[in-house]
Amino acid sequence: MKKKYSIFLLVSIPVLFSGCVSYYLSKGNKEFETASYIKAIKHYKKSLVRKESAEARTNLAHACRLVNDVKNAEQEYESVIQMPNSESINTFYYAKLLMEEQRYEKAKEQFNLYLKKKPTDIVAKMLLASCNSVSLFKRDTTLYTVDMIDVKNVASIFGCVSYKDGIVCTAEKEVKLNSKKNPWTGKSYLDLYFSQKDKNGKWLSPQLLKGEINGEYHEGPATFNKSGDVVYFTRSNYYKYKLRKSSKNENNLKIFRADLVNSKWTNLEELFFCSDEYSVGHPCLAPDEKTLYFVSDMLGGYGGTDIYLSYFDGGKWLPPMNLGNIINTPGNEMFPFASEDGSFYFSSDAHNSMGGLDVFVSSYQGNKWLRPENLNYPLNTSKDDFAFVLNSDGSTGYISSSRSDTDRVYAFTKNPPTFSIEGIVLDKKTRQPLENAAVVVLENNKFDNIQLTSDVNGRYKTELEADGNYTVLASMKGYFILSEDVDTRSEKYSKTFIVNFDLNEMVIGKSIVLENIYYDLDQCEIRADASKELDKLVKILNDNPTIKIELSSHTDSRAGDQYNLVLSDKRAKAAVNYLISRGIDSKRLTWKGYGETRLVNKCSNGVQCSEEEHQQNRRTEFKVLKIGQHPVALSTK
Repeated sequence: MKKKYSIFLLVSIPVLFSGCVSYYLSKGNKEFETASYIKAIKHYKKSLVRKESAEARTNLAHACRLVNDVKNAEQEYESVIQMPNSESINTFYYAKLLMEEQRYEKAKEQFNLYLKKKPTDIVAKMLLASCNSVSLFKRDTTLYTVDMIDVKNVASIFGCVSYKDGIVCTAEKEVKLNSKKNPWTGKSYLDLYFSQKDKNGKWLSPQLLKGEINGEYHEGPATFNKSGDVVYFTRSNYYKYKLRKSSKNENNLKIFRADLVNSKWTNLEELFFCSDEYSVGHPCLAPDEKTLYFVSDMLGGYGGTDIYLSYFDGGKWLPPMNLGNIINTPGNEMFPFASEDGSFYFSSDAHNSMGGLDVFVSSYQGNKWLRPENLNYPLNTSKDDFAFVLNSDGSTGYISSSRSDTDRVYAFTKNPPTFSIEGIVLDKKTRQPLENAAVVVLENNKFDNIQLTSDVNGRYKTELEADGNYTVLASMKGYFILSEDVDTRSEKYSKTFIVNFDLNEMVIGKSIVLENIYYDLDQCEIRADASKELDKLVKILNDNPTIKIELSSHTDSRAGDQYNLVLSDKRAKAAVNYLISRGIDSKRLTWKGYGETRLVNKCSNGVQCSEEEHQQNRRTEFKVLKIGQHPVALSTK
């Protein structure tokens, strides 16, 4: 896509000349200078058959890349970067091509090599970061359904927008003998076409838009007002049959406006901010029809092509404004689209791209643009993905892509995210799976529940709803009930929540040590680190609302026996008071301080022990005194 004509990717390509070049090399260079890349490739290949040349090899790599021959371009750059004095930009191009081929590890190597020579290149840093986080692009492969639309009799087609009962697209065709060819691709120049479906739902062969809109050179992409009688479209800068050139001998692009009169497009008018010296294109008329977004490489931008806007006021379009460096980068931003809900979509070959162009979304909130988000796979791929448009229903639309090695239009449907939960229930001590454990999924907002039973491997699984707030409880007779919270309300992507349960055996009268409950010397106040551990006991008591417990505190053998009894009793009471402050019913709690009467090792009075051994005796425990019936139906097996 981006190789079609200059607005898509303006890159200065170094063409090297030597004092003595072969016939085919000379011819190749001449074709290259005029952007006749298909012809240039043929000449360079003939030259290289006769004699290896850094100049021919490098320009062959550039030409293959510019006609989107990714595989051959990659092979050529692999050779080019090995040559002495190869320019660092060749390594950058090679790395980008590796990304398009999904060879991300190799691409990382090349970006790192490039950044050693060009450490300030922001785009290279962005793309390297993308290579390091490629798995995130496929976090939800079900969010979009993407299908190619079968439009007949075109060589390539892109930039599709809904229009009346069909679509308007930009397309090129195979050319017949003696017909005018685009020297870049060898196909026809781009024109604007209309297509619609027949009664069987198949797309009919596209027809040229009528009137003055299509001319001798490139036209498209386009955008229409809601009534369909005004169009803004991209066009090569030409008058009658002659291309107009800039001071740098470049033919740029402009945006024109036209009216639909008697079913024909007429009254063509160039927008005032266009110029012979830079390109302007890819117009998008916002839903308010008073904001026009477009792309340009005019001076003062951030990189290759930037996105601008102009407001319609007082019967005219005002001077354009750059959208700023949240949207625009030193790379290329293009194909803007503004949706009815205020979301703003565009394509970029920088930001966190998968490779090539990706579609991103942002919105303008609080007087600033939000950080763009990649729309991810399958909407985006490692190839060029661009010209995203969303229909008025907010869930269907069109996207253009080179994923099939030529530009095609794809219809997409945005699917609601799907959610599920699965996991394993284990005995915490033995690590063995618990069969027939009950897993209850409570939807807190609806007071509804799903009751499951773990299989022979301790596994369970069920589907969840979007916008759900759940509590999941696992239980087994003779074990403490355990719960976890699951919330799908803030999730944008489909997700499977993995929630495993390690159940502790519950035996009446058996003491369980609470780890890491510490007190300052001779003090009974609950420290901050101890409160974190006591909160775990709060959760156990909330998960098991029918149990009654005794909470006990123990000291080591140092200090007097009676002092230790009093101190431990105060500490146990302080712990109980903390539980009560956290909402636990006092009727469920008793406490007792045992001082040094229940040592767990040899460290009694007079025995020399390490600090670690004394610490084993300074502990807080709880034991279950009584178990009632849980209010939720749980397993008793």
